[in-house]
Amino acid sequence: MYSLTVEEVALVCQVGYERQAEMFGQPERNVNYYEGDHWEMLQHTICAGSELAFARMIGIKEFTPHVNKFKTELDVDGFEVRYTFPQGCNAPCCASESSRGRLRMTRRDDDDQIYVLLGGGLAIRTKMETPPYTMPPYVALGWAYGHECKKPEFIYNATTWYVPRADLHPMDTLDLSNVQGMRQLL
Repeated sequence: MYSLTVEEVALVCQVGYERQAEMFGQPERNVNYYEGDHWEMLQHTICAGSELAFARMIGIKEFTPHVNKFKTELDVDGFEVRYTFPQGCNAPCCASESSRGRLRMTRRDDDDQIYVLLGGGLAIRTKMETPPYTMPPYVALGWAYGHECKKPEFIYNATTWYVPRADLHPMDTLDLSNVQGMRQLL
């Protein structure tokens, strides 16, 4: 688990804004527009937070989530990070029972890449009244290789798979030996 600092939250808010900025006011360009730019920006912020939290969990101290690399770079040194919104979330991206608490894969995702699923974090709304302003922690829920996710039993439609948490590998089995500054996951 890892709770972002106040400074880290400010950073991921900026990244969330920058990831959505080129789409502002253009719903026709954004197939996931659903509830508008403000919601899309929030999703980008929450997901950037999961990337930063995972980097901290594995000991990477110097890390900034990238902006609009469009799959040309991995989210975090050697890993793709996916986020699952909590149960009961009303967001369109997690409204269906089939998508909640699961790792989402698409046809274009790399079969040989490691995908790590995180939950919690900034999607959990809290009221912080006094210092220290502690954010809800992000939690690493499990991991899998892309090819392990693209099995018939996980298929949602022709281009999407949802892998239940129970079918992911436990985090303590993730090989971090190639990560610079590696430390044990909490």
